Amino acid sequence: MNTTLRLALCAAVLAGAGVARADEKADCISASEKAQSLRDDRKLIEAREQFLACARDVCPAAVKKDCADQVSAVQQRTPSVVFHAKDKTGQDLVSVKVSADGKLVTEQLDGRSIPLDPGVHTFRFEAEGNEPFEQKIVLAEGEHDRPVNARFGGGGIETGPGLAPAPEKKGAPIGAFVVGGIGLVSMAIAPVFYAMGLSQKSTDEGPGGCAPTAGGAGCSPSEIDSIHTKLIVGDVLMFGGAAILATGIIWTIVHYASGGSKEASNPPAAGSAVLFDVAPAAWGRGAVASTTIRW
Repeated sequence: MNTTLRLALCAAVLAGAGVARADEKADCISASEKAQSLRDDRKLIEAREQFLACARDVCPAAVKKDCADQVSAVQQRTPSVVFHAKDKTGQDLVSVKVSADGKLVTEQLDGRSIPLDPGVHTFRFEAEGNEPFEQKIVLAEGEHDRPVNARFGGGGIETGPGLAPAPEKKGAPIGAFVVGGIGLVSMAIAPVFYAMGLSQKSTDEGPGGCAPTAGGAGCSPSEIDSIHTKLIVGDVLMFGGAAILATGIIWTIVHYASGGSKEASNPPAAGSAVLFDVAPAAWGRGAVASTTIRW
């Protein structure tokens, strides 16, 4: 085989491969569009098959990722049923033909879950030696493993509720824990300022101190201010810390009582507010603390 012929064959092979890849990409895009249309029409069984077709490795990356995500979403929406059947004496039947809307679904009842599109379905049950019968059942989106119990001999069908999607786990209210922690720290620091203020007061009022006595000159304004400042700071930290801690506790209670969501670590939603205010009282020891929660 001469060089020219070899080059021609290689070019033909590469051209064929390029055409094949282009056809595969076109098929992927077509499957994606068809899948979306089927999904919107609530034909979820067929939609899932098309999404699987466009989630293949040969498909363009963007199409593949979107289709792969949709496979899981459609599967979650697709209802499913588990068939059981008994004869007129109450004995379990295994060899039972079950049709849904004229299409055979199964010929053997083995406890497996069978996916179906949401909506109204007409089920027909047939078993040897028993009179066949039909009955309509409405399947809702996301209703998984719904039991469908058929009773031959005039019993009809009994159905139970399907398994609803598992609720999302409630996250911890991190913001409430942070607020409560700040309150605890404030209350823990308050005794330090109490001790400093009381210690200074005791020293100043001792023998030769500045406390007003019959023979003493009395405390200077700066010394009185220093003592009062330490005691007031202690009051603010204690009462303010208690208010902040109460806010954290109330926030936590409200979070769990109202069914907090995944966004539990966020502060209260717009439209609500947790407010606290701490202010020293008039001259002397004391502080005023308040907390308000609004929705």
